[in-house]
Amino acid sequence: MRFDDLQKITHLAHSQNIQASAKALNITAGALSKTLKKIEDQLKTLLFDRVGRNIQLNVQGKKFITYALTITHEYEQMCSEFTDKRSNYLLKVSGPAVLLDACLKKIMPLMSSDNMELSVDALYEGDAIKQLTNGQSHIAVVTDEVLAGLATFALSSVSLGTTKYQVIAGHQHEIFTVFPKGKVSIDDLLKYCFICPKTSPFCGIERGVGSDGWLDHEYPRKILFRSDDLSALLSIVNQGQTLAYVPDTVIDTDRFRVIDIAGYANQYQEAYSLVYKPSTAEGWLNQLISSLTRLNSQSS
Repeated sequence: MRFDDLQKITHLAHSQNIQASAKALNITAGALSKTLKKIEDQLKTLLFDRVGRNIQLNVQGKKFITYALTITHEYEQMCSEFTDKRSNYLLKVSGPAVLLDACLKKIMPLMSSDNMELSVDALYEGDAIKQLTNGQSHIAVVTDEVLAGLATFALSSVSLGTTKYQVIAGHQHEIFTVFPKGKVSIDDLLKYCFICPKTSPFCGIERGVGSDGWLDHEYPRKILFRSDDLSALLSIVNQGQTLAYVPDTVIDTDRFRVIDIAGYANQYQEAYSLVYKPSTAEGWLNQLISSLTRLNSQSS
C-alpha cells in the first residue's frame, strides 16, 4: 500500500464522492476507483458502502481512516524534519472569523516566507475542530470552552489570549456629534440602534436576543440589523448607520471608534487557543508551535 494511496483514500473519506475527489486530486474517477478497490482487496475488507452515486464510510472504513490520518500526519512531519529547509509546506488554519486575524498576527511572523504557504478557512469552532481531526487543517482556533471536550481526540493547545467585547461605531456616526469624546451613559447608548449577529460568532449557536454576549435582558437594545457575516456587519457599522458589540480582535481603529460606556460593567470576554495535532517528529508544525510557546513565555 503506497503512501499516496492513503492520501487519496482520506480525501475520498472527506468528499464521499469519487468524481469530486478525482477532480480535486487531478486524476480520473476510474483511477481513483481502482485505487480504492486495490486497497480494499489488500485488506480483504470493504471500507465504503455504496449509496446511490455517493459512497459512505462504514465502521471498518472509519477505523481505517483514523489510522491513515495518523500515518499521513506523522509521515509529513517526519519528512519535514529531515528534508531541505527550502522544501515547501502548506499550513492550513481554520476557525471563527472573529478569531482568525488575531491568531494569524501571532503565527505569521513565525512562518518562513520562503517555503510556507498559508490557507485559511473561516469556520465555526465545531467545524474547525472537525477539519483538524479529519486532517483537513493543521491548526484550529477556538474558544477555551471547547477545550474540555477535546481530550478524546489526542489534540494539544496553546493559549493565544483573551478577547474582550466593546461597543464600536464608525467615525462619522451621529453619536460623536452629541458625545464628541465617545463617552456615554448606558441609558444614552441604548437610544441608538445596533447591528447584531443572529448566532454566536464562535460556535454558530443562537445564544439570545443578539447572540453577541450583550445582556439584552437587563439592557435591551434597539436591534435594527442582523448579520452573521462579519465582513458585512463591520461594513454597515463603518458606514455610520449602527453600533455593534464586537470582540477587540476585529476592531480596526482606522475604521471604528470604541465607545466608553459608563454604567455597564458586564464586559463579555472569551479566552481562546490554538489547537493542533502533535507529532512525535520535530517537523515544521512542532517547530512552529515551539516558537509560539517561546513567544508566549517571553511576553508573560
